[in-house]
Amino acid sequence: MARLPRIVIPNQPLHIMHRGNNRQAIFEANEDLIRIKEDIKFALEKSDCKLHAYVIMTNHLHLLITPESKEQLAVFMQAMANRYVRYFNATRNRTGTIWEGRYKSCLVESDQYLFTLYKYIEMNPIKANMVTSLEDYLWSSYGHNALGIVDELISEHSLYLALSDDVQSRCDKYKDLFERLDLTKQNDRVTQATVRGEVYGSSVFHQQIEKLISRPTLLSAHGGDRKSVEYKNQAG
Repeated sequence: MARLPRIVIPNQPLHIMHRGNNRQAIFEANEDLIRIKEDIKFALEKSDCKLHAYVIMTNHLHLLITPESKEQLAVFMQAMANRYVRYFNATRNRTGTIWEGRYKSCLVESDQYLFTLYKYIEMNPIKANMVTSLEDYLWSSYGHNALGIVDELISEHSLYLALSDDVQSRCDKYKDLFERLDLTKQNDRVTQATVRGEVYGSSVFHQQIEKLISRPTLLSAHGGDRKSVEYKNQAG
């Protein structure tokens, strides 16, 4: 089945997940983690995309990013991914790709669902049993958003800034919101929307985006094993 065009709306946040080929570890040491952050910074500056939340795991990364256009998103992803491939291959004396095909993405409704994505992304180290406290994981945006540790990768979303004019108060309100958000019913929704390249938001938001792009924002559930490669490749 042919892959559908990626849903990108100018200045609307996207959740992006990019994984190592065959789920292999591509961030194996602190040097790798430092390097991918440098590559993200370079790509952000080159594209003028805005990053609000992120986490770097051993074999994949998650980004909550707002692009000015579909073209600028492509500039960001190509710059980040290609620079890291060159570094990874040079330091391992190898050649070839390290990424698993095209990255996955879903368009996110800001007003009601943005902070759900913040938590979905930043909770990854806990879900993977890598740490027991998010404060102990250095490779995510949690330090910036919840603890006030300045991260030059982050451009604060207007809804995050609206939590408070004061940095400490903003962080405290973010942590409180973070704790109160229940992802029990949302984890699968976010994952499915991202893998399938759909829209994550309310029914009203789906209708608004469908009018803009003149196609459904949810893929049909008919036809195909959801675990198959063909199914997953419908998105991203």
